Amino acid sequence: MRNSIFVILGAVLALSACDQNNAANVTIKDKDGSVVISANGQHFSVQGKDGAQSEVNISGNGGNFTVHAADGKSTVEVNAAGVKVGGKVPEFVAIYPGAKVVSTVSGGDGKSEGGTVTFESNAAPAAVIGFYKQQTASAGFKQNVDINNNGSLMYSASAADRTLQVLASSDSSGTHAQVTWSGQ
Repeated sequence: MRNSIFVILGAVLALSACDQNNAANVTIKDKDGSVVISANGQHFSVQGKDGAQSEVNISGNGGNFTVHAADGKSTVEVNAAGVKVGGKVPEFVAIYPGAKVVSTVSGGDGKSEGGTVTFESNAAPAAVIGFYKQQTASAGFKQNVDINNNGSLMYSASAADRTLQVLASSDSSGTHAQVTWSGQ
């Protein structure tokens, strides 16, 4: 089923790039059954073999796209020019100063929320991790993990029902970091 998620997302993105009419459908079959994707402009309905249905709205142009779940609680945004994160992350999730946010994913079920912010920076991975260590310590978080695996760094901390995890590594274009959170 894990691979079928990628196939489904690929089909949804392919349909969004086409000039579709109201009756355009794609059926994807895997070993567990089939999933039907119906396209109506940039609105998609996905129905599983069990009859469960999901709604997705996709918008975008050029180097960006945004996916909104029909319930309004889950969003994925990718933008090569940078993503504005105002209101998309909880107060305990800071964005590294001067970083260019390239994607956000957030969602929840009304009881708990979570998400991921991916960004690029000219700072060294150790400086990025150091920033989040300071931020979490001053907010009362306790460190869970602090790992350096050949220059790829991972840090995790938690407080009550909130968790923050940061991954940072670098290549010739700079530092790439991912901040994942859960809780409110």
